[in-house]
Amino acid sequence: MEAEEIAGLQQGMADFRHGLYFEAHDAWEEVWRDLSGRRRVFWQAMIQLAVGTHHWNNGNRRGCQSVWNKALNKCDALGQQYPAEVPAPLLYLMAVLYDCLVALEEEKDPLPLITDFATATLSDQWANFA
Repeated sequence: MEAEEIAGLQQGMADFRHGLYFEAHDAWEEVWRDLSGRRRVFWQAMIQLAVGTHHWNNGNRRGCQSVWNKALNKCDALGQQYPAEVPAPLLYLMAVLYDCLVALEEEKDPLPLITDFATATLSDQWANFA
C-alpha cells in the first residue's frame, strides 16, 4: 500500500468522524478507483455508508435506504470470500449498516448509530484493511 493511498483513506475517516459525509465519500472514492479485490469492495461499501448518511441528512430517506441496502449486500457477499474468520472492520461495517436499516424501518433516526460508529469504532488502522 502506498503512503498516498493510506493518507487518502485516513482523510476520509477524519471527514466521516467530523460528520462531513460527502467529503468522506470524495476522499475515499479518489483512492477507491485504484483499489482492487476485496479491498476495493470494502471501501466501496464504506463510500456507500457515507453517501447514504449524506442522503439522510438531506431528507432523502429512500436514497439513504437504497444505498445502505446495496452496501450491506456488498458486505454480505464480501464476508463469504473469507475462508475462516471475517475481519473485524467488515463485521463492524455490516453491523452499523444493519442497525441503521432497522432504525429506518422503525422510523428512528439512524444518525446516532453513525456517530457512535464513527467515534468509537472507525479506526485509522482500517486504511490497512485488505
